[in-house]
Amino acid sequence: MTPASALNDRLAASHPAASACLSALGRAIFYPKGITAQAEQARGSRINATLGQLTDGAGGAMGLPGMVRHLGDLPPERALLYAAQGGIPDLRAAWKARLSAAAGPAISLPLVTTGITHGLATVADLFAGPDTDVLLPEPGWGNYKHIFGTRRGARLLGYGCLGPSGFDVAPLRRALAALTRPTVLVLNYPSNPIGYVPDPVEADAIVAAVAEAPVPLVVVTDDAYQGMVWEPGRVQGSLFARLCRLDPARVLPVKVDGATKELFFFGGRVGFVTFGCGGSAAEVLEDKAMGLLRATTSSGPAFSQALVLEALANPALDEEREVLHTVLRGRYQALRASLDQAGITPWPYNGAFFVFVPVKGDAEALRLRLLDQGVGVIAFADAGAIRLSYASIKAELLPELVSVLARNL
Repeated sequence: MTPASALNDRLAASHPAASACLSALGRAIFYPKGITAQAEQARGSRINATLGQLTDGAGGAMGLPGMVRHLGDLPPERALLYAAQGGIPDLRAAWKARLSAAAGPAISLPLVTTGITHGLATVADLFAGPDTDVLLPEPGWGNYKHIFGTRRGARLLGYGCLGPSGFDVAPLRRALAALTRPTVLVLNYPSNPIGYVPDPVEADAIVAAVAEAPVPLVVVTDDAYQGMVWEPGRVQGSLFARLCRLDPARVLPVKVDGATKELFFFGGRVGFVTFGCGGSAAEVLEDKAMGLLRATTSSGPAFSQALVLEALANPALDEEREVLHTVLRGRYQALRASLDQAGITPWPYNGAFFVFVPVKGDAEALRLRLLDQGVGVIAFADAGAIRLSYASIKAELLPELVSVLARNL
């Protein structure tokens, strides 16, 4: 029996939904017991002749002084040497502790990816292929189509729970009811490009629709903007915790998140993939995901992971995040006030970084007109709308943005 087939048998016995949804690549992949696995076993050996990285012979890094002097208090070993496969163990444990507070202990140990996009691509490798349907939000982040469609060849189907009049779970329920084979469903709240966060009733309706699906599902919660909620009465955390309570014979939740927005570490490229299962199923899925990581980026940047771990260990982390949330909330409020004053009605929004504004005529032509006037926006031509992000604009400049927009609508 091959290593992959042994893993597949274990997964079939422990998590039927995950087993049913594996792609051909997902079925074939495993973490090889090669160089990196053997090197992990040799950590702490008195004489370690495994990895090809330069040390002082006692585990200390021998880096270029021109780099080392910029590390500050961070020991060179934590920045210059390889991180463990799957991520720094203490970082994985710390991130799991954050998630377990809401989702409970029956989740996998998170795997570190090189950003959230890499996390989504890893999930796509495991569960998407030419014989797979993938349900994507419409309008949604354009890169989903590349990740699941162009790259993996899956059949892409759209659902639109959000529109100018607000939230409606019926399109998602209809899309799920029409499925005939194992499917990947992507959920993204707070959403990009709309900036919408559901309330608890809406969140429960989404989970109920998932529970009624006629086929096994992998439900991916893209939680890039988790916690960025600017209005009361909205879900503050991920739908992942709710989804983890569903029947493992029907649903595998997978959480993709990261330090990119949660910790405002945009250039750090530290993401996480966490499976909503424990025990043998978690071990199998971690092994397979580790195999994919080994075959693509291998180990992620140690320096970035070390900084994230330092942030998580900081007792003042929540206070520091709230300072930046206050800045974003102020920009959100300034933009909302300016849009209201100008009589511009966007789609409903209450979180993340974004406002989705419907336009008459050609959205791309409008984008180019605005660009000629020194204002950059993103056009969503298929939806007849433009997306505004207030994340990088001082509050005092937002009325000018709206004024230029109003003159061109």
